[in-house]
Amino acid sequence: MAWGKPSAEPPAWLAMCAANDARLTSIIVPRSRAFDEETQIALAKALEENERVLEVYASGHAVSVTAARAFAVMLAVNVTLKSICLGDENFGGMVEVEGDGRATSALQETLRGCAHAAALETMDLERKGVTNDDGEAIGKVLSQSATMREVRLGRNEGLGAEGYSKAFAGASESVSLEILDLTDNVLDDASARALGALLSSSCPIKRLGLTRCEIGTEGLRALGDGLTSRASVERLELSGVKLGTGGAAALFGARTTTTNVLEIDLTQCGIEDEADVQALSGFLGASPKLLGVNLRGNAFGDAGASSLAVGAFASRAPESLDLGSCKLTAGAMDALSNAIKSSKTLSLFDNALGDEGVANIFAQSSGSSLEVLDLGAVGLSVDGLRAVVVALRNPEAFERLHTLIVGGNPGCQADDWERVVSDLRSNRPNLDVAWRAADGNSDDANRLKRDDAGRVIAIE
Repeated sequence: MAWGKPSAEPPAWLAMCAANDARLTSIIVPRSRAFDEETQIALAKALEENERVLEVYASGHAVSVTAARAFAVMLAVNVTLKSICLGDENFGGMVEVEGDGRATSALQETLRGCAHAAALETMDLERKGVTNDDGEAIGKVLSQSATMREVRLGRNEGLGAEGYSKAFAGASESVSLEILDLTDNVLDDASARALGALLSSSCPIKRLGLTRCEIGTEGLRALGDGLTSRASVERLELSGVKLGTGGAAALFGARTTTTNVLEIDLTQCGIEDEADVQALSGFLGASPKLLGVNLRGNAFGDAGASSLAVGAFASRAPESLDLGSCKLTAGAMDALSNAIKSSKTLSLFDNALGDEGVANIFAQSSGSSLEVLDLGAVGLSVDGLRAVVVALRNPEAFERLHTLIVGGNPGCQADDWERVVSDLRSNRPNLDVAWRAADGNSDDANRLKRDDAGRVIAIE
């Protein structure tokens, strides 16, 4: 790996690259380092015959059309480079007018080279000023490349339906694209329909990143049609997407087609209504290979947990299940018995379980597969922790458990808390008991990270 360094002289890694030095496999130029046009062109030239460098990451640096042409030539002849990230937020807006009156941008020139790259697998265009004018060129890369596995298009405010349609039309012909990330983008109904059509195509997308994307009800419905029409998507990232008040029902509702989803992230999606929970439950239940489900920050309460328990989790629970900050109480613990028994990782962080709820969990501990249990900020008192110590004296109680998180509880303020934790560790010397991140004093209490609604979402 080589890092750019402030200097009037050419960086040392440039000479190493030109010499095809086997020690240099990755070039990373932080935004704070010098990377002017002359250096960029010299790097492009050095990479033309380099067979060692696999990654070039120089995000945040302005790239001129002239330098972009040099990179395009390099990409067309280099046979080993696998990952590239160039340009800043004006990459797509760095436009020059050709002699024939045709306008071109630094990004478009670079994409011409990407379309002919022999080994390129990752193209990172996050926050690169991508606009509708670039959609066709992106689509051409994806339709022509036999190696492109990952494309990141997040945080590009100028990309709309026209650009998405052209990019996704090309992507639908891809034989290699497995990861598509659109984080923080706005997908209007037409854009979502284009994405749904892509998901319905033969493109082998396995990981779809839609974190915090803005998608309307009709768009969600079109996306849902695409998701359930084929079974290639294995990881679905929807954290922060607004799925409340009918959103989840639009995305997941009335779909019985079996999916291939292994992991789904629905953190803070606003899923609360029964209809939305039922639709989600149906989708999860139609995903028999499901390994990880993150529902943190969806305030569906005990009723929602019960719906999931008799629906999606009736016969099996995922290996990893996060129900943190879901407004659960002790009353939901009986409904979650299957998860307590069969999941390997279970988070109940920031739910008002109290001593009663924790006792109920440990009453179901015999024969459990749990390895990690998060009971942080659940209202556990020092007496409740003592009861946990007693329960764990039974060697059959959570016999596979290796991590227990109990930080952020009111009992942390008690003088006896640390001694009880020591007793717990004595009983189970191989058990990692985590609690000090928020032990109740004024300083550590500030380590509780909360969202805008005041819910605890992490212990820092």
